[in-house]
Amino acid sequence: MSAAQKVREPAAVPEREKVDWTKFITNLFTTGVGRIAEVQKKSIDIATQQNAEVLEVYDKAIEKVSGGPGLFMLELQGSGFERFAEIQKATIDLFVDQSTAFADLVKDRIATATKVNEEVDTFAKKSMERVIAMQKKALDQSGVQAKAVMESSSKQFAAGNAMGTVAETMRRGVDAIVDAQKELLNIAVH
Repeated sequence: MSAAQKVREPAAVPEREKVDWTKFITNLFTTGVGRIAEVQKKSIDIATQQNAEVLEVYDKAIEKVSGGPGLFMLELQGSGFERFAEIQKATIDLFVDQSTAFADLVKDRIATATKVNEEVDTFAKKSMERVIAMQKKALDQSGVQAKAVMESSSKQFAAGNAMGTVAETMRRGVDAIVDAQKELLNIAVH
């Protein structure tokens, strides 16, 4: 094998997909709540079955004892326990429903907050662009006014006069400042 054959190309790294953390966490929460609810319901079913078996044993024992209390109390206790178990299951279902509704609310609120943040960001960018455009116009106007003042001053003083030269130098300085300010504004925009 040559050295060229031994060198391998690095494996292409797959691009990671974007994870929606809100969805991921709320799904994890609701799945967990659902699992806990199922465990609780199974526990209630087991307790109900155990209660029925205990009542059956009592029922058989009472039949053997003469003069024992009637079976009415055992039946009442059995049906009461079953109703209690159904109420507990209904409460668990309500808790699961409320937890799911809460998770959905969290998803909606986060989506709304994200949208508001994006809208505020867009508004701020547009406002900044307007402010910068207005500042550029003001700089242009300042440059025009400075040029007019300098030209007027140059006409009052003869060309080649020291004051005319100063006025021309000031005009070029103002132009340079205006151009530098515009360049800074362009940098700020980008």
